[in-house]
Amino acid sequence: MKKRYIGMAWPSDGLNDSEYWKYLPKNYELLISRYNVSGSLNPNILKKEANLKKISKSLEFLNIKKLNILILCDFAASVLNNNYYKNSELYFQEKFNLPCLNIVSSSLNFLRNRKKNISIISPYKNTITKKFIDLIDNKKIISSISNLSFKSEEEIEDVKHLVNDLKLNNYKNDILFIGGGITVSSFTRYYKKKYGFNIYSSPLILIKDTIKALK
Repeated sequence: MKKRYIGMAWPSDGLNDSEYWKYLPKNYELLISRYNVSGSLNPNILKKEANLKKISKSLEFLNIKKLNILILCDFAASVLNNNYYKNSELYFQEKFNLPCLNIVSSSLNFLRNRKKNISIISPYKNTITKKFIDLIDNKKIISSISNLSFKSEEEIEDVKHLVNDLKLNNYKNDILFIGGGITVSSFTRYYKKKYGFNIYSSPLILIKDTIKALK
């Protein structure tokens, strides 16, 4: 099978790289470009971290000629800046002459094409979550919204320990965990088998979109 190479612009903590790798077929490689961020989930700080020039500089360390596509994975910074998720895709498409997907675009497209109800669980405070909800075309499919109000990326990555507290067994429909740093792959099969609903995440949706774009 032909190798495919994905360039990933990713904040420097790299806490849940494995979550993205788990969803990739064997013939796909993830080449990660890291850029410095604070690790804070303070909206004022996050907003300033959506710096296209800084991200572009980090991507230049990759072998651009080898890449088939670029993905941008900073969810919170993308929703806090008006039209950033669209503008960032266009910026890198023009700069590197490559297809480019922003994680927020993929999450929105997933919801746009969905007809069944779904609940949204956000690792962020309501300030950030609301920015994302405002971008959704059809809000009628949203059954419920929960904010975990984490303060750092470390807490987002370790969401597994909160699963029991979230009482996912009380949900009657599918669930979407938003955010680029979220990790859910370790418990999705269990809940599908036991309760019959699917658990999605922004990383899962982005990787599926990326594979689809390269076929």
